[in-house]
Formats: sequence, C-alpha cells, structure tokens
Amino acid sequence: MKLSKHFTLEEFTRSQTAARFGIPNDPTPEIIARMMALCEHVLEPLRAEVGRPVIVTSGYRSPELNKRIGGSNWSQHMRGEAADIVIPGFSPLAVCKLIVELNLPFDQLIHEFGEWAHVSYSSRKRGETLTASLSETGVRYTKGLHNV
Repeated sequence: MKLSKHFTLEEFTRSQTAARFGIPNDPTPEIIARMMALCEHVLEPLRAEVGRPVIVTSGYRSPELNKRIGGSNWSQHMRGEAADIVIPGFSPLAVCKLIVELNLPFDQLIHEFGEWAHVSYSSRKRGETLTASLSETGVRYTKGLHNV
C-alpha cells in the first residue's frame, strides 16, 4: 500500500525486532492516515528538495514493539506521527537543518546520536528541535540542533 508517491506502508512497518520476536506491527486505518499526513507534509517535500530517496529506518511501532525496543511511553511512532530517517549523502544533522530551512511543518525534530533524524508531524506543530546524546545517566536531550 502506498502512503504517498514515494513511501509505502511496508517500509513504515518493517521491523527486524518485530520479525524476530513475532510481534504484530499492524496499524489501524486512523494510524495509517497519520502516516500519510507525515509523508505528504514533511517527507515528500523533503525528498523533492534533495532529489534522492529519504530512507525510513523506523516508522510505525505497535505498543508491544515500542516497549520491546525500549521506546518512550509517549512515542509518536506508536501513533503513526513519526519517522526516523536518513538520506544518503547527507549527515543526520544536515537533514535536520534542511527540514528547518525548508520551513516544513514538523511537530518535533530530533538529531539523534549523530545517526539519524527523528521527525514528527501532528496537529500540535510545536516546531520543537532537540539533540539526543548519551550521557553517564542515559539519554540526554538538549534544545536545538547540535553536533553530537
């Protein structure tokens, strides 16, 4: 099933962890509609700007899958509102900065561990930017987009 011109439901629900542990990862029609909105308003415009694939490394996560991987209890991935992405040829920080420069209507944008960009789209549209890094006590979030 296509969520938009360049994104499919399969790539948003693919999970090695779900496959390994037999965890269902099937979104409801309401969640699929949210994934379509994320694609339409953020991911497709981003792809059009860079002219190359935007790779979803983590999209929808069922509550059981989210718990298994240690995701936040409030993760927007469980609502179909978030995707972790990479773009070949761009650093994750450059991806984040481009999303901001393009004035795309994101809710939350996180430069995570120097490895990927987490972007969400919801009715809140907070425009919040954060950087996630590891500290001695666990994950630390700082405001803004920074090198890790």
